[in-house]
Order: sequence, then structure tokens, then C-alpha cells
Amino acid sequence: MRISSVQIQQTALSAMLTQQAKLSKTQNQVAAGLKVLSPADDPIAAVAILEHTQQLASITQYQRNIDRTAASLSTEETALGSMQDQLQQLRELAVRGSGSLGAAGRLAISYEVRQLQNSLLDTVNTRDATGEYLFSGFQSQVQPYTAAGGGVFTYNGDQGQRLVEVSPSTRIAASDPGARIFGALPAAAGGFTDVFAIIDNLATNLENNTFSATTIADLDTARTSVVGARASVGARQNTLTSIQDLNSSFGLDTQKTLSAVQDLDYAEATSRLNLQLVALQAAQQTFVKIQNLSLFNFLR
Repeated sequence: MRISSVQIQQTALSAMLTQQAKLSKTQNQVAAGLKVLSPADDPIAAVAILEHTQQLASITQYQRNIDRTAASLSTEETALGSMQDQLQQLRELAVRGSGSLGAAGRLAISYEVRQLQNSLLDTVNTRDATGEYLFSGFQSQVQPYTAAGGGVFTYNGDQGQRLVEVSPSTRIAASDPGARIFGALPAAAGGFTDVFAIIDNLATNLENNTFSATTIADLDTARTSVVGARASVGARQNTLTSIQDLNSSFGLDTQKTLSAVQDLDYAEATSRLNLQLVALQAAQQTFVKIQNLSLFNFLR
């Protein structure tokens, strides 16, 4: 079989271009620090990289959700702790007011009760770090409680509870509706009442130099509701901490798996780069020599 000079040159040129392509790919891998530069390099690895990258993005979002929820619950826990203390002070004032005091003594206590009532109203209307009200349910931009006058306090929120996704299978309540904690409390005298009605009745009775035997029991009911809400918040905070640790562990494992599939072995790549460079130089030298070959060079 005869092989023409053109065929020889084309074969040498093809070998040189192949070596150039290999060297260029390795150089790009080293520059990027990646094994797979495009799905065409390794389709199976490219799919795995995409899946792991999406998992890491989800974990990052979950961790952000946890951070925001933890901050909100921390603020709520602090607010509930203040309310618990305020209700305890109100109970102590109620006990003092139930004793053998005169009108002046009960009136003096009523001033303290009114101050605590205002303080409790401010606490109930606490906002979180993002400016949202904690106890308005879904109506987070609406102030939960307002004083309507005449000792009446109106709840302006709803019964919703904002849930935040913190893992693929877990959602945590980031807030509590005020009506669930401070309203619909079973009254000692029958029926239902709310925390502000209890406090207002206490203050009114003291101002009128009277005292209701059910007031202390109602205050205890209100305080128990707040304590229960605070315990619920604490349980959610513990759950968030556990899930955060699990997410961190899973994220680390996913990152390691992604690194194994995606990251370049620089030692191997550098060695390969040197070999390919030598191969390219050899191919170039061969092409130059073949290009200069001609039968006329040997004719005399």
C-alpha cells in the first residue's frame, strides 16, 4: 500500500493537534481546580456534581432559616420571661391588695398595677430583629394588642402560627399568636377571660377599694399559660440546635463527597501536564521533520 506525503503530514498534524487538545484541557483543569469542566467530560460525574451542589444549596438555606428562627425564638423567649416576671409581680400586688388595707393603700397598689399593665402591653407588642411582631400570628406587620379605652384591649392579629422549614422533613414555629397565650383563658368565676381583662379588673377593684377572690386564681392561670408558651419556645430552640448540628454534619459529608467527585488532584494533574507537554513537543518535532521530507531530497 502506498502512503503519500500528504497522508503522512496529515497523520502527524492530527497527532500534534490531539496532544494540544489534551494539554489545553489539563491546563484548564489546573486553572479551575476541577476535574470536570463540562458535562461532556464525564456525564455521570456531572450529574453527581449537580445533585451534591443542589443539596449544599438547600442545606445553606436551611441553616439561614434556622438562624432567623432561632433569633426570633430567642426574642420571644426573652419577652415571655419578662411577662412571667410581670405577672408574678401582679400576683404579689394582688395578694397585698387582698389584705386588710384601707382605700389609700389599695389605690397606691392600683397605680403599680396600671404601670405593670402598660409594661405588659409593651412586652406583648415586641418585634423581632426584622421588625415583625412576635405575637400577631400571620399578621406580622400588625401590632398585636392595642388599648381601646375603658380598660378594653383589642387583639388585632390572627390565630396563625408561622412555620419555617429547617430540614427536608421538619418545620418549626417561629412565633406564637398572642390570642393563644394571653386570650381565651378559663376564668375562675366561669367562662373565659384574657390577661388584660384580669389585670384591668384587679386595678379597677383596687381603685374602688374592693377585691375579687378569683383574681389571684386568674393571674395564676395567665402566668401558667405564659410559662407553658415559654417551655414550648425552649423546646423548639433545642430542636433547632439539634437540627442545625445534623445539617452541619450532613453538609460536611456532602461537601466531602462533592470534593471527591469534583476537585482536581493537583499532583496527578501536574504530572500529567508535564507528560502531555513532552508528548506535544515530540509531536511538533516529528511534524517538522516529516514536513521537510521529499523524495527529491535523496536524488542526485
